Amino acid sequence: MADTMTAIQRVDKHINLEEPDRVGIAPMGEFYYAQMMDMTIEEILMSPWRADEAFEYGYKKHGGLDMAEVAFLLAMYLSPTPDIFSTFYFDWHLPGRERDPNDIPNLNERARENPLMTEEDYDLILKHGLHRFFSFRRAGMADMGLLGAALPQTAEIARKWWEQYEVPTMIDGAMNAPFTLLSQLRGSTNFMLDLRRYPDKVLEVLDVVCDGVIAAGLALAELVQARTIILGAVRGSADFISPKMFEKFCLPYLVRCAHAASAAGLRVQYHFDTNWTPMLEYFKELPPKSGYLHLDERTDIIQAKKVLGDHLCLFGNLKPSLFALGTVEEVEREVKTIIDGCAAGGGLIVSAELTADSKFELVDKMVQTTKTYGVY
Repeated sequence: MADTMTAIQRVDKHINLEEPDRVGIAPMGEFYYAQMMDMTIEEILMSPWRADEAFEYGYKKHGGLDMAEVAFLLAMYLSPTPDIFSTFYFDWHLPGRERDPNDIPNLNERARENPLMTEEDYDLILKHGLHRFFSFRRAGMADMGLLGAALPQTAEIARKWWEQYEVPTMIDGAMNAPFTLLSQLRGSTNFMLDLRRYPDKVLEVLDVVCDGVIAAGLALAELVQARTIILGAVRGSADFISPKMFEKFCLPYLVRCAHAASAAGLRVQYHFDTNWTPMLEYFKELPPKSGYLHLDERTDIIQAKKVLGDHLCLFGNLKPSLFALGTVEEVEREVKTIIDGCAAGGGLIVSAELTADSKFELVDKMVQTTKTYGVY
């Protein structure tokens, strides 16, 4: 059955929790598209136009997708503001630099003995902010030039997809969750101990940091003319802390960030990897119909539909390994299970975070099954 809506119309319907012509399909491909064109990961990381060339090839090979991936990775890894992916703040090892050109980026987290941020730094952040952690030891002035050239290209690529293809962008801006940012600076083990040892100090710093990350996220969104930003909080999940600790240390600042982005007219991808099933009720505090909730296979997406079906569009949640190690029968079965459990009333975009070694025939089975089985 042929589509009767553009991708923009379809995604808008889903975000507004209305039934369009069919369920949406938007795999998060990134490095998968690079291997389709025999590009290195370094190429698509460092060149927005090469990354767009790879995505456009994949988009056409799959017969169209409902969201476009613009080349936002370089802007994240070379961000001069405190971003959890920024090489100016964290010890990221990048392809073509510390790693082989075909290796994915890797965070070398200094978790216990030699963290980037010490206990004494909580007071220094209150006085001087997070920019004191900016360093040219991991990235240099040439990278600032790369970033300056890339940002206008990112905006131009996004316009192409919205206007020429009538496909909305998946991500073209970012805002950090303060909880995750501090966790990476302190190292996860140290930070978890801090939550017990200095809870009031941590809350005070989270409050101050929150204003800064909101300002940085909104400024970057304006610079690249973003329409959709990513807001994640992976280390606040049940795999790391209890629901009560999430409610105290993570949720208030996550909600502040979400409302600020929504008030600025931005759509939000709530990017929540790992296990959030015990926290789903809390997400009712996020602004309704403000974007889409990305969940991976660790969260029960059918339970999420029961809890949040009248509040947020769901995005996900097929297992990445399925597309490298699975069969077409397994992919078809899993897609149908998600559609059967979550499609009623709209508000579902099927997706998976694809690994670089994902097989085309398995990804295409996800795409085509969604398009045919997910018709309303």
